[in-house]
Amino acid sequence: MASTAKTTALSKERIIKAAYQLAKKDPINALSMRKIATKLKVTPMAIYKYFEDKNELTAAVIDTHLKKSNLIPTGIDADENWREWVKASFLRMWDAYDSAPGMIQYMSNATSFGPAVLDWQNEVLKVLITTGLTPKQALTAHAAMSELATGSTILVPIRKQGVQKVFPTIWKDLSEGRTPNLDDLGEDIPMVEYPWLLMCGQAMMEDMNDSRAAFSSELDLVLDSLDAQIRAKKQAS
Repeated sequence: MASTAKTTALSKERIIKAAYQLAKKDPINALSMRKIATKLKVTPMAIYKYFEDKNELTAAVIDTHLKKSNLIPTGIDADENWREWVKASFLRMWDAYDSAPGMIQYMSNATSFGPAVLDWQNEVLKVLITTGLTPKQALTAHAAMSELATGSTILVPIRKQGVQKVFPTIWKDLSEGRTPNLDDLGEDIPMVEYPWLLMCGQAMMEDMNDSRAAFSSELDLVLDSLDAQIRAKKQAS
């Protein structure tokens, strides 16, 4: 008796979806044609009928993730508040990386990008140039904020692990929502020799406890600089 089960036809969309799921779940070398083929129950050669090589598939997976992340804040009027628009966009980028850390690895090895990435880059540059920056300044600002978002998310697990291992008492206070007592750093660490570190101690603990808030504050410093450049240019004209 013939089986009545329907076999879903292989398609570019199915391959991208399977690759995307693997990339989020198992970021280390997840985008191999063999693993994707196994998930789809096809041969690796079947995938090559839809994608020329792994680089093309990687670009499609990155594009899928960033498209889902809605990097372009359509609900904010960039003409009225360029700063709010830019900050919202890069916070979404940070969230996109944080929700799928493996994507950073794929982006660093990508040889091309899809329309979602290019659309986003184009919109950010448009907002920055329209608000008063030169093309060179806009491009530099975009690169700086992109690199800041990438570096920040890479450091999230390192920062948490460092505090937890080196300062377990302080970490316990932070994780339970209490303000840490800097006296708990212990006598073996002569903080008196590091007055500026001691002065910034509370802020350091807050940043370790909330990496996204720390990135937001760092982003504000960049935006402050851009705002100053825009104002200076307008005053000079």
